[in-house]
Amino acid sequence: MKVDGNRDGLLYIGLNQDHSCFACGDEVGVRIFNCDPVKQLQFQNFNHGIGHVEMLFRCCYLALVGGGSNPTWDTTRVVVWEDQMQRPVCEIELSSPVLSVKLKRDRIVVATLQEVYVYTLDHNPVLLLCYSTSVNPAGLVELCTTTSLLAFPGVDQGQVSLVSIAEDAQTQMRMIPAHTGPLAILTLNMQGTMLATASDKGTLIRIFDTQTCLLLYELRRGTNKAHISSVAFNRLSNLLCVTSDTKTLHIFSLDGKSKSRSVTKHTLSHALPSVCCFGNDENTVIVISSSGYYFKIRWNDKGETFKEEQFKFMLLSDD
Repeated sequence: MKVDGNRDGLLYIGLNQDHSCFACGDEVGVRIFNCDPVKQLQFQNFNHGIGHVEMLFRCCYLALVGGGSNPTWDTTRVVVWEDQMQRPVCEIELSSPVLSVKLKRDRIVVATLQEVYVYTLDHNPVLLLCYSTSVNPAGLVELCTTTSLLAFPGVDQGQVSLVSIAEDAQTQMRMIPAHTGPLAILTLNMQGTMLATASDKGTLIRIFDTQTCLLLYELRRGTNKAHISSVAFNRLSNLLCVTSDTKTLHIFSLDGKSKSRSVTKHTLSHALPSVCCFGNDENTVIVISSSGYYFKIRWNDKGETFKEEQFKFMLLSDD
């Protein structure tokens, strides 16, 4: 998630593939945190800005893109950084700014304003595939590391394209007409079997079966327009958490019925975009706000919520 106007110089917040860590890019470098419990694991000082950080689970590879007022690299370049050796292992140069990057152990996926590129992940990346998209200013793209399923905006507004980028893949691209308006977010569950989407209106979240492309659930966040900044499934894919630029965290049950229900909602102290995921403990959600705060929210069987932890995570050190 891109961060604008943060007083601490924060430029980007993103989760790794299994939600065990989150990474931040700021005006001087990269910070890696354990998600639950929260702890700073690493600080890499580049003395210049990093506008996008993509982890590969908890291994030593990071995909980095320059950003901020004094970028480390040009924003058209993706640098794969090897943390143990403290040096780049490969680079990709594009003709337009990089908006997001996704990694799996053998692939690099790069999104620009109207293209999604798939490269090999090695010392000399080779372009394998290129797909056109509708105008995609947020760089929306999702990659399932277990099934190699790739999801990104289609060429038509509100449409999602699904395709396997596995080396031996024979399947054709599938299209889901998810919304009539522009997409604001799309998220795959960890198994790659379900896709959650929302439009720029932000009142509904729709969940689709990625094999049949059929609508499974339609969840109502609210009636007023909002920008949904984060949607995450839990490991069992029977719960979904949602945050937006309002103060409300929503948690929904995906119980297999035709109409899903809201388990609970929690009012946060900051009405700012944030990233969310489920915690290690049962009935907990982690919220990482663009204000620089970390929250751990717990709920009980009655749907009552409690703020269990709150930290200014940018002040944590890795000692």
